[in-house]
Amino acid sequence: MDAVPAPLLRVDRLSKRFGGVQALDGVDFVLRPRELVGLIGPNGSGKTTAFNIVTGILKPTSGRITFDGRDVTNSRPEANAALGMARTFQNIRLFNDLPVIDNVMVGLHAKHGPAFLPTVLGLPGAARAEAEIRHRAMDVLGILGLTGRAKHRVGSLPYGDQRKVEFARALASEPSLLLLDEPTAGMNPYETADLGETIERLHHELGVTTLLVEHDMKMVMGICQRLIVINQGRLLAEGTPAEIRGNQRVVEAYLGYGRKGRHAVG
Repeated sequence: MDAVPAPLLRVDRLSKRFGGVQALDGVDFVLRPRELVGLIGPNGSGKTTAFNIVTGILKPTSGRITFDGRDVTNSRPEANAALGMARTFQNIRLFNDLPVIDNVMVGLHAKHGPAFLPTVLGLPGAARAEAEIRHRAMDVLGILGLTGRAKHRVGSLPYGDQRKVEFARALASEPSLLLLDEPTAGMNPYETADLGETIERLHHELGVTTLLVEHDMKMVMGICQRLIVINQGRLLAEGTPAEIRGNQRVVEAYLGYGRKGRHAVG
């Protein structure tokens, strides 16, 4: 029997209190290498709070987070990024007046960019580094089918392509963990289906461990290998999409009886 790989991310007894509100209460979960996992729950369930604590935007009241064997419980976002975490945001955060290629290169500069002084002085090493960054950015755009958009202004792109540019910028940093925060927010059904296919393809081709926070149950059930369900700040259920679809506690507490449409379980 093959050995189970050690978790890339481990969350132990994670709790968060905002004044008198207990947003998270002792949540545990793990992500193993190469998994595509969905973190789901109703509005106000605590999933976004958990997501923001993992990435370092918020600090937990108690609990522990381990990433790639390191304790990152109180690490800042930039420190987590340097270790191999990359995230997208529910609200797209791109430089709309800059070309697509420049937006993607931003994701590479922190890791591979030349130092300040060589850049200012125009030294050959800085020019070579810039050329390598541009080449790598074009490679990532190629993976996402955006090579032809490289010189287009980001603000001129359709919303779905802007999301893909954000993915490209995150992937350009060569992460070991990709965290996607409601990537289909504001999308129509066609854009949602297309983006879901893109996420699944990228995971299959690149093997990047991915944590997806998402409301669209059809997309989540269709692409995720495993689901973590949070309700009222606590872990409600965990399992494959089929197991979650048949979990009566999830149906009652989160999905509800007889619900239809994009938020329905099946």
